[in-house]
Amino acid sequence: EKLRIETLTKYQKEMELRTLDSDLARLQTLRAINTGELYTLRGKFKMLSRDYGMGFLAWYWTVWFGTAGLSYAAIGLGGVDPMMVAAKIETFMSWEPMYLQNKLDPTLGEIGLVIAVNECLEPLRLPFVVVTTKPVVNFFTKRI
Repeated sequence: EKLRIETLTKYQKEMELRTLDSDLARLQTLRAINTGELYTLRGKFKMLSRDYGMGFLAWYWTVWFGTAGLSYAAIGLGGVDPMMVAAKIETFMSWEPMYLQNKLDPTLGEIGLVIAVNECLEPLRLPFVVVTTKPVVNFFTKRI
């Protein structure tokens, strides 16, 4: 086999590697189907990261930062005060009054609130990314 590979041109090697990669991806998909892994959100997530790699990560983080920006805008435009949210948390958790409010910087509190709201959106964001990764990555890779 080594002698055969040495006689191939660079183009022939590239084409053979592409064929082998395609066969491996197909076999991994069949394995995921047989084990039932492909039918879970976690399995689809793993398949997308394996097949699309960097494109998947770029799309996921683009959506993550987009929802963070929208959360920040919604909190800012909605007039939500992080100190009031801290007071509500204190009463809900039965903590002593002003426990969080005395330790919380308003700017950092707003950033923390944005991150908390953004993370609460994860059950919506992940399925959206899983469903849209393939068309988005294909759109950008075909154009380049």
